[in-house]
Amino acid sequence: MTVLALLHHAGGSAAVFRRLVRLLPDDIRPVVAELPGRGRRWREPAAHTAEEAVRDLADRLTAEVRPDEELSIFGHSMGAYLGLGVAAALERRRGPRCQVLFASANLAPQLGSPLFPDGTAAASDEEVLARAARFGALDERLLGHPHIADRAVALLRSDFDVCDSFVRTMSRTVTESRIVVCRGEQDAFGDEHTDPWQWRSVQPLTTLTFPGGHLYLEAAGAEPLAVAIASVMSEPARSRT
Repeated sequence: MTVLALLHHAGGSAAVFRRLVRLLPDDIRPVVAELPGRGRRWREPAAHTAEEAVRDLADRLTAEVRPDEELSIFGHSMGAYLGLGVAAALERRRGPRCQVLFASANLAPQLGSPLFPDGTAAASDEEVLARAARFGALDERLLGHPHIADRAVALLRSDFDVCDSFVRTMSRTVTESRIVVCRGEQDAFGDEHTDPWQWRSVQPLTTLTFPGGHLYLEAAGAEPLAVAIASVMSEPARSRT
């Protein structure tokens, strides 16, 4: 059995992976690793730094993955950055090793710049929501419910803080895992944004594109993505050089 850890985007939760999880073959065990503050962990205080988030996720996978299982990580948008951090953290711990990091829908971290240079505390709710809307990650229906909207904005603030923290402190992280970049054909990121992921791994880079935009894994890209993940994870492990 192989394990695929699934790390969500900023403001997201396990829900974004529902369709993909249904499409994965039976020999891949999906583990949706939600950050605190959402889903089943909604009562827990949200992380505000990349270090907190990476430690939380690495702890979860260390406890979740059995010694006889192989691990790969699929990280979407913010999750791509955290996946890189988690893969490197697991290597330092000598715990379960990530064989493949699927870095989805984000530019190479060394190309990133903080979304909120002065921190999200200095931004208005409108500015936070506008940033989320740019990536198509904002469910406009939530804004009609004041309590839910307040929670959504608070969660976006904490996740954007995590993203900016990663760019500032962990963008040069390198992993021994093979990196496979996944992106939607209509997303804003092109080769010039994703090819530099190569420098975050000691192994050669692979890039795959799928129908759709930033959230392609919820739309037409879900089926070919599931097929591609299964194909990559079934390949023999490459030697680390």
